[in-house]
Amino acid sequence: MKQQTAQVITDALVAAGVDLVATLPEGNFQPLIASIAADSRLTHVPLAREEEGVGICAGAYLGGKRPALVIMNAGFLDSTNALATLNLMGGIPLLLLIGYSGGPSEFLWMHSQIGVVTEPVLRAMGIVYEVADKLSDVTAQIFDAHMLTSITMRPVALVLNKECLR
Repeated sequence: MKQQTAQVITDALVAAGVDLVATLPEGNFQPLIASIAADSRLTHVPLAREEEGVGICAGAYLGGKRPALVIMNAGFLDSTNALATLNLMGGIPLLLLIGYSGGPSEFLWMHSQIGVVTEPVLRAMGIVYEVADKLSDVTAQIFDAHMLTSITMRPVALVLNKECLR
């Protein structure tokens, strides 16, 4: 991910009203994680596992914060039980920014199976999502997705494909 892309996403999170972002260390997201951590407008919570981010974000929401969780799609798949039993059953909104490894434009075969199941799992869980194909659309997509979390009281995902992760 380019620094410019990271700054666009960070600014979009703030503009949407997000004030806490949980992230897991991930090579694809390093510029974004650094941008979030350096931004005084956001509280950054580094994670050891993705599903702990679901719980931390839920607690933050219940404490009055407006959280987002930044993870890759493998981590999303690891977090489905926590999302189902906490956010979906509890009506706790959460903005998910999910890196789309194995999705369109993937060039590493080992990620292909993760990409194949990401969108079907989002649909099966009833999580509204949109795939971010162009950086020029990301600001509006983040704003809309975060607004929808508040309206529906459910998680909403923005899936960042390789174009947004470059």
